[in-house]
Amino acid sequence: MSALQEQFVTEARELIRQANDDLIALEREGTSRDRIDSVFRAFHTLKGSAAVVELPAMSLVMHAAEDLLAVVRRGELSVNVDTFDQVLACLDLVSRWVDQFEGSGSLTVQADEDGRAMMERLRSFLPRQSASSTRKSESAASETLLPEWASILIAAERDALTSRLASNKSAIFAISYEPIAGCFFNGDDPLQLIRQLPDLLAFRIEPRDPFPPLTDLDPYTCNLRLEAIAAGEHNEIRKVFRLVPDQVRIAAIPAEALPARVSDTNDGKGVLIGKVIEAQVELLRVPDRRDDFAGCIAAAARSATNALRHGDYSQLEATVEQAKTLALSQRDPTPLLAALEQAAVDIAAPLIGAGVVDARNLTDGPQQPAQRVLRVSEAKIEALVNVAGELVVAKNALAHSAKRVEEEFSGRGVTESIRRDYQAIDRLVLELHGMILQLRMVPTGQVFQSFPRLVRDISRQLGKKAELVTRGDGTEADKTIVDRLFEPLVHLVRNALDHGIESPTQRLAAGKPETATLSIEASRMGDRLLVQVSDDGRGIDLNIVRQKASEKRMMAPEELAALPDEQAVELIFAPGFSTTSEISDISGRGIGMDVVRSTIEQIGGKVSLQSKSGIGTTVQIDLPTTIAMSRIMVVETGGQFFGISMDAISETVRVTPDRISQIKNNNGFVFRDRVVPIVALAEIMKLPTKTKDTTVAKLLVVMEAAGKIAALEIDAIHDRLDVVLKPMQGLLAGARGYAGTTLLGSGQVLLVLDIKELLP
Repeated sequence: MSALQEQFVTEARELIRQANDDLIALEREGTSRDRIDSVFRAFHTLKGSAAVVELPAMSLVMHAAEDLLAVVRRGELSVNVDTFDQVLACLDLVSRWVDQFEGSGSLTVQADEDGRAMMERLRSFLPRQSASSTRKSESAASETLLPEWASILIAAERDALTSRLASNKSAIFAISYEPIAGCFFNGDDPLQLIRQLPDLLAFRIEPRDPFPPLTDLDPYTCNLRLEAIAAGEHNEIRKVFRLVPDQVRIAAIPAEALPARVSDTNDGKGVLIGKVIEAQVELLRVPDRRDDFAGCIAAAARSATNALRHGDYSQLEATVEQAKTLALSQRDPTPLLAALEQAAVDIAAPLIGAGVVDARNLTDGPQQPAQRVLRVSEAKIEALVNVAGELVVAKNALAHSAKRVEEEFSGRGVTESIRRDYQAIDRLVLELHGMILQLRMVPTGQVFQSFPRLVRDISRQLGKKAELVTRGDGTEADKTIVDRLFEPLVHLVRNALDHGIESPTQRLAAGKPETATLSIEASRMGDRLLVQVSDDGRGIDLNIVRQKASEKRMMAPEELAALPDEQAVELIFAPGFSTTSEISDISGRGIGMDVVRSTIEQIGGKVSLQSKSGIGTTVQIDLPTTIAMSRIMVVETGGQFFGISMDAISETVRVTPDRISQIKNNNGFVFRDRVVPIVALAEIMKLPTKTKDTTVAKLLVVMEAAGKIAALEIDAIHDRLDVVLKPMQGLLAGARGYAGTTLLGSGQVLLVLDIKELLP
């Protein structure tokens, strides 16, 4: 794909998301002029962008949607659920087209048929008068009045036309001129012909076919398509192309297909002058001007005064001149900036009353420069993160070398110097690595924004009423974490809507509001990301959980009866477990919960659940904020070193022999009112074990993962490190029980254990 096409895909997805969010908010909050205008602008921009990358089907659909929204903006149509459904379906279709375009650079043959079908469905919501006029212009897109190429041209040049139609009372025509390949040898000059058009309003030029490589390009072969919009008499335009009639197409443009004309010439001039003033304001807001300060002030003032003189704003012109003199004498652009901003307000004031300018576009005073955003490919950021990770490894190696120097040259000045330099490097490396990791941090709102639409559609499908509340949308975490969070949240939201939330009748009978509340909340606790999904539905009946577990023979009936509630609720995370007797095509409370837990644990997280029958359910997901850096504990057993993620460690303890008991076939002990089995890490790793002294306390690391708890018996604890994990590679790529590898400062490769794979 070209850079233009890639930009189109990126911006189209942003506009689709924005329009989707605004439509959901409109349906929930009621008609809002600001929201409608926002949706209209999104559809308008999508239409123009589609024309630029030559997607006529998308342009036609966006044009129909834009017409529908224009009627809504004018108050001629009240929207209902069916209207929202159709406009959202239009966005879904466009989203699929964007995906197709990204994959293949074009749309399928079916796109034209799908687009026309969608266009007709959108038109069906228009009032009869509006529908007849728009159908007329749209039918012309396939017949003679307004061909498709003309509709695309208008869409692409709509903004340019808006400020140029005021003084034109003549008919408006679209012209498409495709000179033959050998036109230069016939004495034709395509550009000169376009220049002869009586009143040229818009013009664009593009290749008729993709250009060949420069080495194969024939400069004497014309490969151009010239398109224009002009005002005048039809015969006059025909006369310009009288010698090439077979190479030109001319179509009359009906008034309803054109953008709204500004009220008169003065208004059109005012809009243009306002834009010139705004451009100078942006120029003056550029920070850190030193060398070219005087030239910048003079240039901005000159451009502004020329524009004001053209519009007969003599008083404003004099004010700007005085502000320029003051700015130059003080070497501060603030006086001129304030004068230009006030001039923009004064010029726009009468235009607002005429409806020519939107008041929201005016500034209320001096503003800070807009934050500039630089788009960088994810691959480049990944490469930068990898280099930063290697720098951390090198820093750890330097620490090992510094320690050896200190041991060999203890008491000398050089050791103190090396220690001081190492501490400085350590601080800078960690600071640099932290800033680089921030490049991968994205707000959780990126994943939350998908759920208002999901809740709306599923609620309607189930005949329930539910309101989604999201909090903490700005809470940031690593992009990988946020992306992987989507699938578990989908399971949880579907489960809540399908089997957690009651029907409106049931809720009223239970004394609850008819509309249920489903909330998704993100927050930070230290270096952890906490995400909670809560509903005020019926909750989980633990008696039914025990009954279903007994039917599935997961545990003996007497064990289930004695099982505490906080452990009984954990049974719903078992694969295939469900408390509902009916199979749903949406979800089942419990179905998919094992997927939730396994997905979250793959990225170093934990899942817990709390529920009260008749009150509601809350699922909490505890995640790291980044997976590029891990904190591990280095332990020793059987003469070998291993790494254990600190996230899985609950506590380290020494347990005397009198606290250890034989439980079935394994040793265990009671820890914080829970029975914890003891597992020797050396036995798991099949390493030689030392002769155990039964009188010495055992060193244990209490671990908790995948809903299991166990204590690993080890020989020693050596260090706690921040490391960058590398995945297992080569012959060890498929080895189970390992989360990855890292390098110690000594250069030794350290195996980091995957605890959830090792716990019994």
